[in-house]
Amino acid sequence: MNRKKTTLSPESQQGAAAIEFAFILPVLLLIFTGMIEYGRVMWHYDVLAKAARDAARYLSSVPASALGGEASSSTSTARSIVANAATQAGVVVTGLDPLAYITITCSPAACTSPASGSGSTVTVAINYPYVIGGWLPVFGATPADAPAVITAALAPYATMPYMQ
Repeated sequence: MNRKKTTLSPESQQGAAAIEFAFILPVLLLIFTGMIEYGRVMWHYDVLAKAARDAARYLSSVPASALGGEASSSTSTARSIVANAATQAGVVVTGLDPLAYITITCSPAACTSPASGSGSTVTVAINYPYVIGGWLPVFGATPADAPAVITAALAPYATMPYMQ
């Protein structure tokens, strides 16, 4: 059987690399965007975790009489610590409503009563709706836009033993 050997000339190969690149480009962009978004999530989570730790450290050292409802200065100061730390870190934590996203609890007693001996703790928890793809203007950048985009809850918390 006689087969004719065909060789492809360079002219017939023109554009093949461009077509291959066009096929692989969306995959590369998806991977690149995912890496950036993962880094942003970790950055936001780390800032919020440090802010929660600072607020819990502050609350663990204030007198028990200063702990309590939202009218108390120590509780509102702790919420301000979280909001200020997120702002000062340069992270655009948009829409961080301290009353809606920051929870302060005392255990085993309520924060309004004095701590009952050793074993009492103060916990500051943050439940922040993180907008995935918020750095792209196509997806929106605020939690108010969240129903239209994909969100993930960043929920760092810190628990400190009560020292007073």
